[in-house]
Amino acid sequence: MRKILLTASPKGIKNSFQKSFDLLVIVIFGLMPLMWLREDCLIAKGDYFPYREINPLRSLTGDIYLWSSHNIGNPNKTNFSIIYESLLLFLRSLGLSAGLVQILLQILFFLGAGLSMYYLSRTVYPKLKLSPLTSSIFYMFNLQVLQSRLVISMAWTYTFLPLLVALLIKIIEATHQGDAKAVKKNISYFAITSAITLPFTSSNPAYVVITLLILIIVLLYYLIAQKQMSSILLNIAKLIPISVLLNLWWMISISNYYLWSPSPFNPQISATAWAWTEARASFLNLFWLNGKWSWRPEYVPYINSYSNPLLILLTFIPFFLAATSLLFKTKKSYFNAYLMLAILALIFLAKGLHEPFSQLNLLLYEYIPGMTMFREPTSKFTMALMPFLALLIGYAVDRIANVKIYKAKRTNLTRILVATFFIIAFIITAYPLMTNPIETKTQQLPFSSYVKIPDYWYQATEWLNGQSCDCKILITPPDDFYQMPYTWGYYGTDDFLERLIQKPIISNYYIYSYKTNLDITLTLQQLYSSIKYNRTTEFRAFLDLLNIKYIFQRNDVYYNFTGRNIISPDEMQIFLTQQPYIQLAQTFGQLDIYEYTEPKPYTYILNPETSQQTAIKIENITTLERTWTFTSFTDIQEWQNATRPNQWQTNYTLTQENTTLKAELWNSTWGWKTIKSPLLPAQYENTYQIQADIKGQNAHKVHIKIAEYNQNKSILTVTYTKYINDGTFNWTQTIFNYEPKNKTTEYLQIQVWHGHETDKPFPNIVWLDNVKIHGQTTILNTTGLDLIFPNTTQNQPATIISYEKTNPTKITATINATQPFILAISEALDQSWTAHINGKQIKPTTLYLCTTGFHINQTGILEVTIEYEPQKWFFYASIISLSTFLTCTAYLAYTHTKTRKTLHKLKQKLTSLLAVY
Repeated sequence: MRKILLTASPKGIKNSFQKSFDLLVIVIFGLMPLMWLREDCLIAKGDYFPYREINPLRSLTGDIYLWSSHNIGNPNKTNFSIIYESLLLFLRSLGLSAGLVQILLQILFFLGAGLSMYYLSRTVYPKLKLSPLTSSIFYMFNLQVLQSRLVISMAWTYTFLPLLVALLIKIIEATHQGDAKAVKKNISYFAITSAITLPFTSSNPAYVVITLLILIIVLLYYLIAQKQMSSILLNIAKLIPISVLLNLWWMISISNYYLWSPSPFNPQISATAWAWTEARASFLNLFWLNGKWSWRPEYVPYINSYSNPLLILLTFIPFFLAATSLLFKTKKSYFNAYLMLAILALIFLAKGLHEPFSQLNLLLYEYIPGMTMFREPTSKFTMALMPFLALLIGYAVDRIANVKIYKAKRTNLTRILVATFFIIAFIITAYPLMTNPIETKTQQLPFSSYVKIPDYWYQATEWLNGQSCDCKILITPPDDFYQMPYTWGYYGTDDFLERLIQKPIISNYYIYSYKTNLDITLTLQQLYSSIKYNRTTEFRAFLDLLNIKYIFQRNDVYYNFTGRNIISPDEMQIFLTQQPYIQLAQTFGQLDIYEYTEPKPYTYILNPETSQQTAIKIENITTLERTWTFTSFTDIQEWQNATRPNQWQTNYTLTQENTTLKAELWNSTWGWKTIKSPLLPAQYENTYQIQADIKGQNAHKVHIKIAEYNQNKSILTVTYTKYINDGTFNWTQTIFNYEPKNKTTEYLQIQVWHGHETDKPFPNIVWLDNVKIHGQTTILNTTGLDLIFPNTTQNQPATIISYEKTNPTKITATINATQPFILAISEALDQSWTAHINGKQIKPTTLYLCTTGFHINQTGILEVTIEYEPQKWFFYASIISLSTFLTCTAYLAYTHTKTRKTLHKLKQKLTSLLAVY
């Protein structure tokens, strides 16, 4: 009754009008992505190809399995996207284009983020009128979020994060008020919201941890501030199991990939290896929410707009307002101070290994398990502080708008004008991005974010999908980097090939995954080396061993794009057509599909004795080994003889200092200074691992290049290979691999460049230590290959009568065995696979390269079932999650119906009372 009377009162009507106005403004701003729509185009760039939007049904069908046959077999981590893909499938079923669906999703992200933040602000500051809208507008429009529009998992997390925080606070407040019904209701809402938020968020586990961290920060405050700690913890104890049960299905799949999978993490994702991403993460840049490494002309087309001093000044207003919120003494003073402490702590984490205190940050990476997931901390932790920052900004604007000046009473108009001023400041700050942050085409990288996949791609992939063979598709030309440039305008990751081609594909972009199987990595590298270096015998062996029948040659790759080393279509055509066992099967536009005329089967019988006679493996042959520790005069002299002193008429010297090589520059106006190693013998087909420890004092843009020389010691090319650091920095270890680019290369030289137009105080000093170079070549030993695929089935221990690959996680076969045998599978199955025969379980063993075998000692007609065991856990977990979801929704529906009936009765009583009155 009280609620009805308040709503009917003039004050209630006024509050209702303001709320409606606020929501209308948020909706209008939320429609802004309609400005970014381009008909018949997809938004695709870098790591973000919209393969799910193209065919969500195919994606959804494939993502329910925890194993992928692509890239010779590996655990599948894309199951997290099932809810997201269900939404896409619904939108596409309405007849909408994939490009329009992308824009609608961006609208969802904007509206969701604004409404979510609005709800949080009203929950935290229920009496402040201007705070909700101000917080929402800032949360929707700031540099951090607008720069991240292509990162869908980030946008998804950002949308629901404030709502989760608000629901947690609601649970705590209901506990404080002793309202058990409200507690149960909000627990159900929180659990369901988490089940919507966390699955797709888990595509990058760092976002899940960020979400949990923010919730824990809020919870800790209330545990400290409230006196009902035991009651709050009791309700949290109820909340956690319900939320876990609702999210169990994706927790199983993510745990299977990141924790249970035997494949190790890629060493290239370590914090130190990614320290270069923190080059701009200074405290000053973080205070205007722009510490990203990618704020560079080649990535940001609107970067010049921010050279305006007024615009730069406006970017600091959000943090100025947040700091101002601490000046007002109210009941929320302690809460606001706590939020500011949390913000400062998150900024410290966002700074990463950027100075100052880099060693302290490094300790966190070394001693906190799993901290490596924040190897690029700026984007992750800056996102984490945004809900707290938005709350303080909304609070500060409301307080400032209500400040009395010279005893003059503030009117509603002045309050609105103050709030409008700050909202306009937020919008002006973000306006260059608002016009279209999706488009990232620049002069240096002239690839639009708007692309249209040529029709011949669909024609070619559909033709491949229609072939009846159980075989693999080899993708050529080899990727020299996991992002490929195409002549039709796309420059990004090749993982979309897995979505267009339903058959298993082999592509070396897999090497750059979070987790890698060492055998698969070496196999892919050697396979593509056999193409690059024209090793035809090795190439055919890989076709046999890996069950390859078709070769998908992309002639529309922008092979000569600056800085790339991609085999040209003409060279690929010559290589493929010269192999007598390969023929051109089909051509679709600029795509050629070649067929291997003697393909080998996916699964086959192997005699155990034959297995013992084979020695098929990749062997390494060391071709060069040199180390300089600079403890001897010889080490120093070799580098001094190769390095020209006093370069570009400067005072430049190379000396020994405490068993290190010291390069000292005292004056410089122009020209790069180079520290050079002696010439080292090298060969085109070899790979060289180079390692060095480098330290700098006032050093200017230190980086490493590799020079190649021919037989006459004439320079051929100089290749930029590694950026080290700038300014004063401690010992930094760098390790990288280098492959000579020229067929006539006979010598290599390591060069450390620095000091061009230096703006650092003199002397500029660079120290080198522990420089190592290890050269090797790899070959494929094919001993016994001719025994594996005999031309006859006579004398074979068993015969495969029939087999079926039911789905990526299950293979069934009927086998007639006369003696023990090995069932070989042309896939790198791990120990989570199990073969079931007559009640007996058999685990796989690796036979050679990426071929797996099951040793079976039974005879007769055998029914063999090979399954990926975690798939069962996924199905069981999905049933539990679905049952929990139905229970929660049923409870909320029942509660909502009962509440409506109660309100209806109250209205009837109120009407009767008013009539009597």
